[in-house]
Amino acid sequence: VLAPHEDVATGNFSASEFAADLHRVAFGAGEDFLGREYTDPVEFFRRTYLTEGLRELLDRAVRRMAGDANASPTINLQTNFGGGKTHSMLALWHLLSGRLPEDFPQEVQELLGGRALPASVRRVVLVGNHLSPGSASVKPDGTTVRTLWGELAWQLGGAEAFAAVAEADTTGTNPGDQLHDLIANHAPCLILIDEWIAYARQLWGREDLPAGTFDTQFTFAQSLTEVVKTVPGALLVISIPASHDPERETTAGGSAIEVGGPNGQEALQRLQNVVRRVADPWRPASAQESFEIVRRRLFSEPDAQALADIAAVARQFTQFYVKHTGEFPRETTADPVRYEQRIKAAYPIHPELFDRLYADWSTLERFQRTRGVLRLMSAVVHA
Repeated sequence: VLAPHEDVATGNFSASEFAADLHRVAFGAGEDFLGREYTDPVEFFRRTYLTEGLRELLDRAVRRMAGDANASPTINLQTNFGGGKTHSMLALWHLLSGRLPEDFPQEVQELLGGRALPASVRRVVLVGNHLSPGSASVKPDGTTVRTLWGELAWQLGGAEAFAAVAEADTTGTNPGDQLHDLIANHAPCLILIDEWIAYARQLWGREDLPAGTFDTQFTFAQSLTEVVKTVPGALLVISIPASHDPERETTAGGSAIEVGGPNGQEALQRLQNVVRRVADPWRPASAQESFEIVRRRLFSEPDAQALADIAAVARQFTQFYVKHTGEFPRETTADPVRYEQRIKAAYPIHPELFDRLYADWSTLERFQRTRGVLRLMSAVVHA
C-alpha cells in the first residue's frame, strides 16, 4: 500500500543516517553527506511532518519577521537527546531561505495562510562543536574572528559588520551597546545557536583563550537576549539540553552525552538561568505525532486508494482484538476507536512497536529517539 522512499528501498540511507547537521547545511557542505532531504528547502518540507510544536515555531518566526511585537523574540528549544531540536532549527533556516511561499508544499502554504515571507533574512548559525574557543578563525575575506560575538557579526554582514565588534572580539570582552546597533542594522535576522554548552564548557577555568572567559560567555548571552527583545524582526533560537541529574546520569529529558561532565553542568545551569528569564518554551513532538514523522520520512504519501486500504486494515485489526478480548493487551480494546486511529497513523508499522521504541528504548542513554527509530526502521524496511 505504501512505497518506501528510494533511499530506504535501495538501502542508501546509511549515507545520511537521518542525522540533521545544521552547520553543514548552513555552510553549503551538506548535500553529498546529508542528501537533498536536508539541504533543499522544498524537499526538506516535503519529507517533514509539521507537528503542532513545529507549526507553532514556524508561525512565531513568520510573525516575528513581519515585526509583530507580540511574537516571541527568543525561543528555547530544550528537550531530550534526539528530541528534534536541530531538525526544528533546520525548518526555520529553510523557511526563511528566500524561497517564495508557493514553492513550498501545500502543508507549509496553509500554515502561512497567505502571509508573505521576507525576501531577504540575514541568517546566522552558531554550532558550538564546530567552533573552537582556543583558536582564531580566518574567514575567506581575511577577517580574523576569535569569539562567538565576532562570528555572529561576521555572519550578519561580513567584514563591515565585524568592524563594529572588532575591539570586543580582540579583547574577548562583551560587545555591550555595539551589539544592539549590529543586530538593528541587519534585521530582519534569524540567529540559531546550537550546542552552546559544548562550546562554553571548554572555557571553564581558562583565562588565556581567544574566545574570552567562561563568565563573559553568559554576560554575552544575557546581552544578546536583551538586545533581540528590542529589535523588531530579530529572532533568537537557542538549543539547550534538558537539565542533567548527575545521580542518575540521565533524566526524563537530559543526557550526560550532551551536557558533558561537571564543566558542562555548570555551563548548562548558567545558560538556563539567562535564557529561561526571557525565552518562550517549545514543545517537541508527541508520541502520536512520532508515527507521522517516521512514516513521512520512510514512505511516500498515500493516495486516496491507499488511505481507504489502510482504513480497512485498521478496522480488521481492531475488530479482531475486540473479538478476542483477553488475548491482547488491554489498550487494544479499552478504546477501540482510538486504537483504530493509532493503527492508521502508524501504518505500516504497528503502534505497539512504536510504544516499545519510544517508551522503553528512549530511556537508554545513547538512543536518540526519533533518529534512532528512523535508523532501525529504515534497516528493517529495506531488509
